[in-house]
Amino acid sequence: MTREGDVYRLSPPLVLYQGRSRVKTLFGITLSAILALGISSAHAETLDADDIAFQALSPVVSALLNSEDADELMVRADKLESTDTLQAIAVYLAATREDHKQILAPYQVAALFARRGDDKLAERFLKVADDRGLWFGPQLAGDEDFADLRQTSTFKSVLANAQQRYAKIAKGKVGAISVLNPPATIPVPAACRPVLVWLHGYGVNGEVDESYQPLADTGAIVLGINGTEMINAVDSFRWIGPGFEGTHKAVQNGLKELAAQQCIDRKRVYLMGFSQGSQHAGALLAQHPEDYAGALLLSPGGNQPTPTVSKARGKKVYVINGKMEGPGNQQMSADFRKLFSEGNEVKSTTHDGGHFFPEDWRTSLPLALRWMMGTEA
Repeated sequence: MTREGDVYRLSPPLVLYQGRSRVKTLFGITLSAILALGISSAHAETLDADDIAFQALSPVVSALLNSEDADELMVRADKLESTDTLQAIAVYLAATREDHKQILAPYQVAALFARRGDDKLAERFLKVADDRGLWFGPQLAGDEDFADLRQTSTFKSVLANAQQRYAKIAKGKVGAISVLNPPATIPVPAACRPVLVWLHGYGVNGEVDESYQPLADTGAIVLGINGTEMINAVDSFRWIGPGFEGTHKAVQNGLKELAAQQCIDRKRVYLMGFSQGSQHAGALLAQHPEDYAGALLLSPGGNQPTPTVSKARGKKVYVINGKMEGPGNQQMSADFRKLFSEGNEVKSTTHDGGHFFPEDWRTSLPLALRWMMGTEA
C-alpha cells in the first residue's frame, strides 16, 4: 500500500480517498453491513449517509490507512475477527492483494467465508492459497471452518497438495533441538551435567537464546525442542495429541541427539514448560517418572484433559501461575498441584500478572530449578 498525496492506493481497482465526499459513494455498500454491525434499521434512519458509512467502514479504513505492509494488515485483520467477520475479510483481502506471496491471508479469507456459509467463495480463495503454495496441511485438515467442504473435490485436492508440501517443509524442523550450555567456569559433575528440557507454548518454537542464560548458569544444560507439529509458519509449533506419547518420543529423541554431542546425566533430566508445553511437561512426569526427575510448570494450559493419575513418586514439582490468568489456566494449575500431592514434594507460587512469565523470572526460575536439583546453596 502506497500513499500518493491524499490518495491511498492498493492493488487496482480498490482506491480509498480521504474525505467525506468519497465516503458518501459507499452508502449503498454499507447499508448491507448495518445488521452485521448491530445497527438497528430504526437507528439507521436517524443517521445520515456519512454516519452510517463511517460506523460500517471505520475499522477497515483505519486498518488500510495505518498499516505499512501486508504483515500489519494481517495483525489488524486477526483482531477484527472477534468483532466482525466481514470487516476482517476486507482487511485480509487487502493483505492478499498487497503481497502476492502471502499464503495465510487468502486462507483466512476462505475460512471466514466458509464460516459464513459461502462455500463458493471459500473454495475460490482456498484455490488462491493453494496456487501460492499452501503447505500447512495438518491445520487445514483439522480446521472446523471447513467442516462442510471436506467432501468436495476442491477441498480434497487442496488438502492433498498441502499435506505433500508440509511433509517436505516440516522435515528437520519438527522436533529440532536448540542447546544452551552452562558457562565453562562451572565444573562438570562426575556424572556429567543435568539437563533442563524446555517445552514451549503454543505457536512459538523451542529455540533457547542468550535470554535463557540464567537457567544455564545453574549448571544445567538447557535443551529446547520444537513441538511435534508446525502450525502455519516455519517458526510456529504446537504439541499435538491425542495423549502425550508423541511429546515423550520427541523429548527422548532430543535427549538422544544431545547425548551424542556431549555427556549428560540421564538420571537428572528436568522438564520446564509454559502453557501448552507446561501441560505436556506435567503429563510426561506423571506418566514416565522413570525418565524425568522433576518438573517446573509455568501457567499450564491446553485443550487436552489433564492426567488424573500419576505414577510419579519422590519427585520435585514446582507450579507457577499468574493471578490474572483465565479460569481454565487457574484450574489446570490446581489440578497439577493435586496430581503430584501424593508422594512428591510440591512447591507453588503465584505472581501478579497474567498468562506469561513472572516479571522476576530471570531470578525466580533459576531458584526454582536449583530447588528441584537440590543445589540451592
